[in-house]
Amino acid sequence: MLFEFETNMITPSKEKLVDLDEGFTKGNMFANLYDPYKHYEPTCLKPQNEREALLLHIYKLDFALNDLNLYLDLYPTDMEAYEKFKKYAYDYEKCVHEYEKNYQVLEVCHDTYGKYTWLDNPWPWEGNHV
Repeated sequence: MLFEFETNMITPSKEKLVDLDEGFTKGNMFANLYDPYKHYEPTCLKPQNEREALLLHIYKLDFALNDLNLYLDLYPTDMEAYEKFKKYAYDYEKCVHEYEKNYQVLEVCHDTYGKYTWLDNPWPWEGNHV
């Protein structure tokens, strides 16, 4: 045989999804795929106010969506993962809408609330963001 391929790769039935907090903190939504570096212990982020808490939740949802998207590219028939993906997508859209309504737009293409406000938002290097 000219090429040999690994055929016992990860199968959907062996995967266990972790919750949003653990997945975001460890950088992996799958329990059996997390491989810590030496003695590194991930740190949990602690928001200082409601605005930071909502933005952190949006970050967690965004991470989970991307990780599940990559997984579903390989295993499109895993309905459990797809249902979780749909739930996170719905929650993400809802949280982004709430954040943008109460604080500021997160993407320039969302700046459609009747007045162009993108330039009014603090920039990361200004030190007064979130």
